[in-house]
Amino acid sequence: MKIAIVGPGLIGRSVALAARRAQTQNEIVEVDRDDSIDALAGAAVIVLATPVDVILERLRNVSEAFPDAVVLDTGSTKNAIVARAREARLGNFVGGHPMAGAASTGPDGARADLFDGKTWFLVPGAATQAAAAVARDFVRSLGATPVLFDDDGGEHDRVMAAVSHLPQVVASALMAVVGDAVGKPGLQCAGSGLRDMTRLAASRASVWESVLASNQAQLRPLLLTMADALRGMADRLDDTETVRRLFEVAAHHRRQLD
Repeated sequence: MKIAIVGPGLIGRSVALAARRAQTQNEIVEVDRDDSIDALAGAAVIVLATPVDVILERLRNVSEAFPDAVVLDTGSTKNAIVARAREARLGNFVGGHPMAGAASTGPDGARADLFDGKTWFLVPGAATQAAAAVARDFVRSLGATPVLFDDDGGEHDRVMAAVSHLPQVVASALMAVVGDAVGKPGLQCAGSGLRDMTRLAASRASVWESVLASNQAQLRPLLLTMADALRGMADRLDDTETVRRLFEVAAHHRRQLD
């Protein structure tokens, strides 16, 4: 089977490695997002592993040019992408989002086992049942567990705003505030707590710009709630009851992750 990946970054290159691991005789083609799509001809599955804005720009062209292929994307938001596909009546397009990552966001961090045991959200939208079935089987072949949303991605984006996009913005803002406050000498004194909390702050803006822009309706209220919570704590740092309640609620929710 020929599998084509547009965007050979961390996710795209990992898809290629996992697909080759699943079947060594698979023909794998990787093209960069600005390359000609001619190399995609004959592919049974095409994976758009680019930033969300590029997916929105290219999905119609790719899906219509290769109607016999099942086209998936790996964007971190789904509503705008699936809506674009529905509007264009792209029955061969299935929205997707693998919950997998690594410290490095480039192809050097790619691994064949990156998706093993990880959730891979699928939002078929206007896709045919046959295309959705191919997408599910393909995701399973990469080692992931497909989880379907039967809407057009709104619920996916609501959940991701809370569990993925908000932590990214908070980690980046935290690192920026701390770094500005103490500079390099102070950062040299930091322990594992700051390192653990700000691992996400090493992410590249280019990866997140279109994610945040495409999910601002869901993310903005959460950021405002976070800001209110921090502002409230700033005024009550000597209120033991307020501090205790914050820590108890946080610890309760944290246990749900285990």
